[in-house]
Amino acid sequence: MSDREYLDREYNNQAKVKNFKNYVGEWRALSATARSEIPNVKVLTYDQKSGQKLDLIFPLEGVTESLPVQVFFHGGYWKALDRELFYFVARSFADYGIATAVVDYELIPTIQMPELIRQCRESIAFLYRQSERLGLDNANIHCFGHSAGGHISAMCLATDWSQFAADLPDQILQSATGISGLYDLEPISNCFLQDDLHLSNEDVSELSPAYLDAPANGQMQIIVGSEEGPEYAKQSESLYRKWEPISLSPINMNPYNHFTIMSAFADPTSAPAQMVRQVIGSPEEGVRS
Repeated sequence: MSDREYLDREYNNQAKVKNFKNYVGEWRALSATARSEIPNVKVLTYDQKSGQKLDLIFPLEGVTESLPVQVFFHGGYWKALDRELFYFVARSFADYGIATAVVDYELIPTIQMPELIRQCRESIAFLYRQSERLGLDNANIHCFGHSAGGHISAMCLATDWSQFAADLPDQILQSATGISGLYDLEPISNCFLQDDLHLSNEDVSELSPAYLDAPANGQMQIIVGSEEGPEYAKQSESLYRKWEPISLSPINMNPYNHFTIMSAFADPTSAPAQMVRQVIGSPEEGVRS
């Protein structure tokens, strides 16, 4: 088997997981239910340049002052899906006094990777700047993401925010969590995904978290499903080795595959949901306990 054939197989999650389309349908249904269960939401345009929006979903006890916020970036290999599918992740936080921001970003090939990362960074900067108006604690902002969203989350944690904009401090985020994340873009650029992504050599070197120095502040949590395959485990290990000073040891979580680990966030008692809350320091007794 050639290197290309191996990488094509390992990164083709749709081929590795039977009936993968059922999970997309499940996420859509879970999100429809969650909208009725957790209806207190603001739809906000976070980036005037691109017009991109986020859903800011407030916890069940309603809007109070200085809420911690967990920002979610969806997956889809940077070229598919949208925030509408992932409203259900708020289930993992709504009972625990935590706001959830579910972010949209433009997809490749409409834009290229540097602009995609800029937009996602802008969503974090927006929430920081607007925290007082929105009832958020700007000293308690966290992010997490699935698959490509794990890459985005790590890139946001790696940001020197004072260089991103003059009115921002060096670090905004207290933590980031990658769920089955992609931190080294080199194998991505050498498999079938490159046909759509068109990653340049500069993209690979400058936008691979595993090639960047560990952030001076913040904490990185790395989670991968036990059924994801060796390349996903390698992705997680590569980031941990580079960012060991600020990273928790990668957690290989059984029995999840690439899609079931995302579905787990519909259940606030699931191990992935609990782990993301723990990095915030949230008490584990919800308002409906």
